[in-house]
Amino acid sequence: MSRRLLTALALAAMALSACASHPEVVHANRTVGATLDDTSIQLALNRDMQQALPGFIRQVGTEVREGRVLIVGTVETPTQRLEASKIAWQIRGVRDVVNELQVESAQGFLSFASDARISNQMRLRLLTANSVKATNYDIETVNSTIYILGIARTKEELEHVAYLAATISGVKRVVSHALLADDPRRLGRPRHASTTTYQ
Repeated sequence: MSRRLLTALALAAMALSACASHPEVVHANRTVGATLDDTSIQLALNRDMQQALPGFIRQVGTEVREGRVLIVGTVETPTQRLEASKIAWQIRGVRDVVNELQVESAQGFLSFASDARISNQMRLRLLTANSVKATNYDIETVNSTIYILGIARTKEELEHVAYLAATISGVKRVVSHALLADDPRRLGRPRHASTTTYQ
């Protein structure tokens, strides 16, 4: 099963949970306009990368939130890694690119299956955590490292999400690119976001 299909299935599950009642914090969620913009960016990103990068569908995963692009997976050469960033920056509406591509051989079936299990378990934890707004987060896992993109309503929630990821069996590292809801970078000028790594 490709990384693209796994992501689609997870998003469908999250959409079903959106009807649940949760307390909201002002500006914690994307507007309808921002969601449409992100969808447009995602489609363009997938189209352009599939044309430029061999093995894109199976080896590379992308997430987009409020114009911030996260790229994860494996590529064969440093040149391909740089090309992925270049492609993302050329897409209209992109405000930031976080390139977490690893330069190494493509993952084997067992490694990919393990990553899929970790991602699905993390998404389930987010869906069942009362203190977390699951639809505010995007998750990708590569070689047992969980990458998190999204918006945390509070600092406590941000730390709790990282804890949920770090305590999953088999996880080696957690890299969070999530921002707090009141972070000025959400509406500010394009810039590289800070990264929080948990080991």
